[in-house]
Amino acid sequence: IGGTTNSSIHRLVQGVAPTQSGGQHEYENGNGSLMRILPLVFYLEKVTSIDKRFEIIHEVSGITHAHPRSKLACSIYLQFALHLLSGLNLSQAYQKTQQDILAYYQNHPYQKELVHFQRILQQDISMYPEDQIFSDTYVIHTLEASFWCLLLNHTYSSVVLTAVELGDDTDTTAAIAGGLAGLYYGEKAIPEEWKETLARKQDILDLANRLESSLQA
Repeated sequence: IGGTTNSSIHRLVQGVAPTQSGGQHEYENGNGSLMRILPLVFYLEKVTSIDKRFEIIHEVSGITHAHPRSKLACSIYLQFALHLLSGLNLSQAYQKTQQDILAYYQNHPYQKELVHFQRILQQDISMYPEDQIFSDTYVIHTLEASFWCLLLNHTYSSVVLTAVELGDDTDTTAAIAGGLAGLYYGEKAIPEEWKETLARKQDILDLANRLESSLQA
């Protein structure tokens, strides 16, 4: 657990409301909310209002990471995921995400944050060489690295292995890139030996089944 998440949990234990518990300072823009937020995409599939969709993303990110930069990063990630679930290919989903985000986030406090996302929103992150991709814990670097791995590869395993080989915060980058790859390529694309050696596999399956049941209720 990173420092920002740890501090947020401490505030929750003290009784602070989840809408007020997240770190709000610029230096609290680690990748903690980005790495946990993907399951929300299955709930967001049913939310037709884009205003409501982004409001929900902001609230869920804000439990631990409440700075606009982290919230915006989560919105980019989940909007891409939604487009993949809708059947678009990687290139189409990426371009549509760029268009959606740039059109929507033109108001304070998010407009001034867009400059930090220039490489991923106004350019093609996959065109950058590897030595210009950083996979540390900074939320923007993690998002860029994850998209870079996804867009440059053509199988689930190659996406994940490329993320690991970048080094630094390998598990988080691989999880975030692998989440999108899993949505796109499907569960059957995950190597069997990876699934069979997964730590706490049954706990993960139980959580997934509970999530599915709650969404159908």
